[in-house]
Amino acid sequence: MSVRLADFSRCTRARLLALCRDRFADPVHGGFHERLDAALAPLPLGRKRTMVQARQLYVLAHAALLGDRSGTEAAERGYAFLRRCCWDGQRGGWHFAVTPEGGPLEPTRDLYAHAFVLFALAWLHRAFAAPGALALAEETMAVLRARLAAPGGGFYATASAAWEPDRAALAQNPHMHLLEAMLALHEASGAGGSGADAWLAEADALVRLFKAHLFEPVTGTLREVFAPGWRLDPERGGRVEPGHQFEWSWLLRRYAAAGGHEPVAEEAARLYAFATRAGLDPQTGGIPDEVAPDGAPLQPTRRIWPVAEALKASLAAGEEARAEGFAAQLEHAFLRPDTPGWYERLARDGTPVMTELPASTPYHLFFAAAEAGEEG
Repeated sequence: MSVRLADFSRCTRARLLALCRDRFADPVHGGFHERLDAALAPLPLGRKRTMVQARQLYVLAHAALLGDRSGTEAAERGYAFLRRCCWDGQRGGWHFAVTPEGGPLEPTRDLYAHAFVLFALAWLHRAFAAPGALALAEETMAVLRARLAAPGGGFYATASAAWEPDRAALAQNPHMHLLEAMLALHEASGAGGSGADAWLAEADALVRLFKAHLFEPVTGTLREVFAPGWRLDPERGGRVEPGHQFEWSWLLRRYAAAGGHEPVAEEAARLYAFATRAGLDPQTGGIPDEVAPDGAPLQPTRRIWPVAEALKASLAAGEEARAEGFAAQLEHAFLRPDTPGWYERLARDGTPVMTELPASTPYHLFFAAAEAGEEG
């Protein structure tokens, strides 16, 4: 069963914008709630993560660029909350999380969160000419270079509030999203300008890191976690997340289209080939959360976001029919027909095992819907 990509795109984008604007946005304290219950009411989780604030701001900004600016007020309030509450004015960089009211809570440092702030700043600049967004991005990147740079390239994944890095914390996932942020900033800065060239140079360095350490050329798979020196973690390094395979495949093709200087066509194709061969459940067509390098399922539950990334990767690979199949999987298995919500995680047989709505998920779904709209 497949769906028309244009119809899927239009309906899904409208659903997600309404949720982010009217449900996730906090009209009392500013910023965005972490999670909604199945009835779309905010859950009192006691914190607001910086990463969540950034992902929600991206959705509102992208929607505005596509013509629906009804989320402008929520975006302005969210951006003000981000700058006022999440930025560390003393040490620089971004706190991991604050209280729901915006007070200090978790001042530790997280590369993943910083990557998404950089990503959101690019989109906020493009959509709203948000005051100081590009300057704040440059300051953020300078802090990362000064505080988290790791020997052998890349960055440590976490650090203390005082910016003392955890030298055993090296991972691919934050670097993937940092590359995504560099490409977004390259586009936001106006490709061809000196500022844009600097962001593309950062992207080049991340792709070199990917080719040197993150990509396994024998199996065509993505390594996830590492010991110091970018050595494969002996305990956790043997797992493969098909969702990340799709995500990197799409991202590498986007990097090439942006004029990146490193050849990536082979790696993008091999990541996609593994994901479509070994990363799909042969009985259900679903995407398991984790598989072994030989494709054996390690964690057969399946989340919604890998399907969104598979849709994007299929479109980038020129396989529109397969993309329509992933759109149908989202529409018929994950998106709820009775509310604007979704099922975050399913058992292998399709039974929902999580009905709450994390505020981090619309980022995946909206981007996939936007890409589908370009094709449809």
